[in-house]
Amino acid sequence: MKICVENRPGELQVILQGPAESEELLRVMALLRGSDQRLWGWDEGRNSVSITPGEILWAETLENKVFVYTKNALYQIALRLGELESRWEEQGLFRCAKSAVINLNAVRRLHSRPGGRIEAEMDTGERVMISRRYAPLLRERIQEGRNSR
Repeated sequence: MKICVENRPGELQVILQGPAESEELLRVMALLRGSDQRLWGWDEGRNSVSITPGEILWAETLENKVFVYTKNALYQIALRLGELESRWEEQGLFRCAKSAVINLNAVRRLHSRPGGRIEAEMDTGERVMISRRYAPLLRERIQEGRNSR
């Protein structure tokens, strides 16, 4: 990918050129569109906190509440996991179990486990299990090269 930056007065303009079916072009577009999007959550003291999709390592549902894990904290959010996944799928969020979503961009290693499951080791050292239902989708996504390092 070639990047050209021209400093000019006036409004910021981004022009992307490339084949319409290019996965790389689609990823860059998704990053640009989502870079200013924020998610609002609550910390343990019920203070409102702004979270960017890139900060999310993984999320899970516990007792009908959705919790988002970042590098330094845990937050409760008002979105359901399906909404979280669909809104930021192009930025790496992937449904890994009925009650969990992970950020593929925050995965350090993947380990095959018995029963067709996969264990994801996150950049923080935490481990998240990908269920056998979602493991084939993850393998397919990795082979496509989407949202993986």
